[in-house]
Amino acid sequence: MTDRVAAVAAAVDYDAWTTTEDGALVPQITTDTTIHAMLRLLDIRPGMQVMEIGTGSGYSGALLSRIVGSDGHVVSIDIDTALINRARTLHNQARHTNIELHASDGFWGWTNGEPFDRIVGWVTPHVLSAAWAAQAKPGAMIVTPVKIADVAAANAVVRCAVNGDIHDGELHPGNFIEMTSEIITEFGLPIRYVNAVRKSPDGPPWWISGHQFHGQPPTVPERLLRQLVETEPESEFFNQGSESWRAFTAFLLASTVNPASVGSARGWGIGTATPDSIAISLSNGVLLRAGTDEAYNEVTNVLKEWHELGEPDLIELTPCFIREENGWAVRPRSAAASNRSPQAVGPPSCAS
Repeated sequence: MTDRVAAVAAAVDYDAWTTTEDGALVPQITTDTTIHAMLRLLDIRPGMQVMEIGTGSGYSGALLSRIVGSDGHVVSIDIDTALINRARTLHNQARHTNIELHASDGFWGWTNGEPFDRIVGWVTPHVLSAAWAAQAKPGAMIVTPVKIADVAAANAVVRCAVNGDIHDGELHPGNFIEMTSEIITEFGLPIRYVNAVRKSPDGPPWWISGHQFHGQPPTVPERLLRQLVETEPESEFFNQGSESWRAFTAFLLASTVNPASVGSARGWGIGTATPDSIAISLSNGVLLRAGTDEAYNEVTNVLKEWHELGEPDLIELTPCFIREENGWAVRPRSAAASNRSPQAVGPPSCAS
């Protein structure tokens, strides 16, 4: 099969699109390897109608324009007018006449361009947008980052088919900035689900997010966050590398009703939290914990189960789509974990 993405990428200079005239990088960029991987998931073909959410540097739109060709069309949407204007100039210089750009809230798509064969997102919405599904042709495909738990920074990429409803989904690694109706200027602090924050004068802020904390007084997460800051991390809790860590933490999110996340000067991570405890596996392999042993015991038990099940990757988890206002929440579910441990089925609405 011809690799259309590689063919067009060879003719598009990534650095020229992602670097400003003064030599600085455009803040809202994604690596070229990540862009190529997501476009391959989309299986875009000449003549298709494509909508992308998140114009960014314009590089992804340049690839899309060349893949769909003169018989196809691309609609690119971004909330940042400055990015839209910059990308439009570059597209005009490159003579890409089959792409239109709009400064708008991409969560609602673009009704004047529908129906679309493919929709790709480069920012993470709070739910998979129902507007996108409504603007897609029957049999269309969506590839986008999504939240896979209602805690900060718990994201993955979903590929799914559209036929009025969402179906035939699969999950892949990926973590993108959050989608908002306003331009993001502070990238070190998540927009949604953060329960407590401790600013640092000489480093990134500490923040804590936990399903059990939502809707509760801030005293509990503030207390646990203070303990995390003051406690030395446990080294070598997870020493199998970043790719395996992403697989394990996705499995953890599929196996708990107590998801939690933390950002810190030591890194960020995923784990579990109760009103009396928290345990977080950081992406660099260390463990942060505070309070009682309840959360720590759950994380270590899930890690043991992940090993016993053959260390399943993200692609081996099944996304379930939960209808909510304006879209679908996406949650991972492990059939293997459910068969072995009926209590470990993730959110109740994902249980069979």
